Amino acid sequence: MESLEYFLQNYGYIAVFIGTFLEGEIFLLIVGFFIKLKLLNPYVSLISAMAGAFLHEILYFMLGRWKGREFLLGNIYTRKKYRKAKLLVEKYGVFSIFIIRFLYGMRMVPMVLMGATGFGTFKFIFFNLISLFFWATAYLSLGFFFGKAAEHFFGEAKEYYFIAVGILFLVISLILIYPKIKEKLLNNKD
Repeated sequence: MESLEYFLQNYGYIAVFIGTFLEGEIFLLIVGFFIKLKLLNPYVSLISAMAGAFLHEILYFMLGRWKGREFLLGNIYTRKKYRKAKLLVEKYGVFSIFIIRFLYGMRMVPMVLMGATGFGTFKFIFFNLISLFFWATAYLSLGFFFGKAAEHFFGEAKEYYFIAVGILFLVISLILIYPKIKEKLLNNKD
């Protein structure tokens, strides 16, 4: 337990930045849990999370400016998501940034698409930062409240909290991965 606390005190916010750059939602839930344990500061965690996700998304936005259409249509994975993202962007415009933010697995393609379709850079940055604030706050809060529930069940025994974090990670991963597995199984039957 002490080594985790040492790690979080010294590298926690760098880990939050990298975690949100690479993944996002599940990582933020766990960070919210650590905020509840008072191992991380909520405000610094929020800023680190927004910065990591923002860097990820602005890179893909700029890739979209540079070679967006080629990139999106160049492989099967992005080609399938391209149609869905294009419909969202065409239908909702700037508000699609807020919608996409909460669709798991739709982080990269819409950002490239927005860059490729000539979405204004400053407009993108402005609305993306606002949506990142709501996104990070929502997931950090969910993790925090899960921590409150764990505290209710386990009391002050911090060693059990990590079992709860593991269970949280596993359950959320299964919820998010199950539809993709089901889709692949159905596609293999055809």
